[in-house]
Amino acid sequence: MRLLVVEDEPSLSQTLCESLATQGFQPWLAASAAEAERVVWERPFDLFLLDVMLPEGEEAGFELAESLREAGFRQPILFLTAREGLPDRVRGLEVGDDYLPKPFALAELVARLRALARRGEVKPQVLRVGDRLEIAFERREVRYRGDLIRLTAKEYQVLELFALNAGRVFTREEVLERIWGPGFESDSNLIDVYIKNLRKRLYEGVIETVRGLGYRLGE
Repeated sequence: MRLLVVEDEPSLSQTLCESLATQGFQPWLAASAAEAERVVWERPFDLFLLDVMLPEGEEAGFELAESLREAGFRQPILFLTAREGLPDRVRGLEVGDDYLPKPFALAELVARLRALARRGEVKPQVLRVGDRLEIAFERREVRYRGDLIRLTAKEYQVLELFALNAGRVFTREEVLERIWGPGFESDSNLIDVYIKNLRKRLYEGVIETVRGLGYRLGE
């Protein structure tokens, strides 16, 4: 599970990331809200672990969570903070999914993160991209300007990955790991072939190339 840890206290953040790595997580550290907002568009994450008080201010963690939700990120958010008053807990549960005050036990943090991960990413019933593309996730149907488009299972999974993470850039390796599983070995152009096929079946800009980084959902 890829985990973004947003924590500005160096000794705690290092210890936290090392401990979570031993529990099977893949932590990525951001020391500020600004750094976190940049990183989330560059790599995929399954969970967000946020401090509330960050260099940008005492409410920066809450504001970061609100910004992530407004941008369409649906991954579970857990607040890990020294602020344990009832108003803070209530706000944390309103803009996030769980709230754990410091000091905390690692075992409890891991249990809470795993419980959030089991919820998975909430899929909308239907996603519309502009006036051309419509994806009905429960039925696994894709329509272009109202016409039903037949995709292979893997083509649909690739499209769904980008659609559920609109705006986020995925490298070829990340797409391979998400769709085909960890350790899958293939020619480096396999993802290029699938994206080329999706562009043919739908429209040229359905998935954009971000030079030097990878691909993301187009408009």
